[in-house]
Amino acid sequence: MSTATRIDPPLSIDDRVVTPRARTVARRGLFWAGVAGVCIIVVAATLLLTRGAASSGLLLDPASAAPTGAKAVAEVLRDQGVDVILPDGFDEALAASAQPGTTLAIHDPSGYLTGNRLTELAGEAGDVVLLSPGFRHLQALTPGVRAAGPANPDTALDADCTQDAAGRAGTISPGPTFAVSDDSDATGCFPADTGGFGLLSIPDGADTIRVLGPSELLSNDLVILHGNAALGLGLLGGTDRLVWYLPSIADVEASGPPSIAELTPTWLVPVTSLLGITVLVAMFWRGRRLGPLVAEDLPVTVPAGETMEGRARLYQRSAARTRAVDALRIGAVGRLGNALGLSRHASVSEVSDAVASALGRDPREVRGILLENLPSSERDVVALSDALRDLEAAIAVAVDPRPPTSAR
Repeated sequence: MSTATRIDPPLSIDDRVVTPRARTVARRGLFWAGVAGVCIIVVAATLLLTRGAASSGLLLDPASAAPTGAKAVAEVLRDQGVDVILPDGFDEALAASAQPGTTLAIHDPSGYLTGNRLTELAGEAGDVVLLSPGFRHLQALTPGVRAAGPANPDTALDADCTQDAAGRAGTISPGPTFAVSDDSDATGCFPADTGGFGLLSIPDGADTIRVLGPSELLSNDLVILHGNAALGLGLLGGTDRLVWYLPSIADVEASGPPSIAELTPTWLVPVTSLLGITVLVAMFWRGRRLGPLVAEDLPVTVPAGETMEGRARLYQRSAARTRAVDALRIGAVGRLGNALGLSRHASVSEVSDAVASALGRDPREVRGILLENLPSSERDVVALSDALRDLEAAIAVAVDPRPPTSAR
């Protein structure tokens, strides 16, 4: 009987390629591309956050031509003969405000000045204009004034008062408003639906303290709307000298060693948060690819003998006798089942019974060889291996239909 020889199909070009293809390289580089993209987002967000944190210094800065600056109003005041002074710190602002005929404009959205410093400044200056003051400013200089909330942003505020600056302006852009107590002698202009006013004037002896709620109307991008320019020039240009003071963190009075929060940069928390989120996303993205191990072809051909010997040495080194015997039994059971014509889904018990029936041997003995006997030493492993080999040889002879050949 001739035996057909199996001829494997020739390897395709893709199977013989060893160098990674462009698609493979691109797939591997996808992770690093994602990391680079996240880093770019982190840097952009950091720039935006730090710029946002520093924007308070540019807001209504008379030296800034940015949309949030107030250089337009300052330049017009200078053209009208007003000496606009921009002090660098509290001491310089205090000295400049002490000269007669000086109007002091304070914009301190971050609340750097304490109540004592505010009182000291207002006592030295003549007229004072508070631009969008906070609670501390109101408590120190105008105790009867309280915040009333922002006005309707879609409706301009009408003057509705007899003050010259407000009357010339007519209408202004809406914004924060302030209310006064019933017993206050303050004059309110630009009433809003909040029950407050956009501008309050409070007498302070021979001088006047004015509280302007929607101070953004002095900015370069809003001063051209409504009567914003007329009101800004009227409030800030009432005298020949204007001290436009924007307090900074350098004006904060030191009351002790700085805390951790004061020493921490403003960008640290958002940046570390974004980095933490990036790490978690990368872990989730890459971690979900680590599933159970799968069998795949090796890129090179390894002789079966070397593989068997290497695995045997690993079993021997770790004293994994049971695992080694299981590997031998799995292979033997599969080959015995194929030789007896059993289904590949047949259980070990079914294969054991079939082997015992074909060989006329005790089923318990065969079952012990194929399933139940456990090795306690390497000698037992060798003995079970020999027993499995003998079973396969006996089954091969039992199922071979050819008559035995006579010896010559």
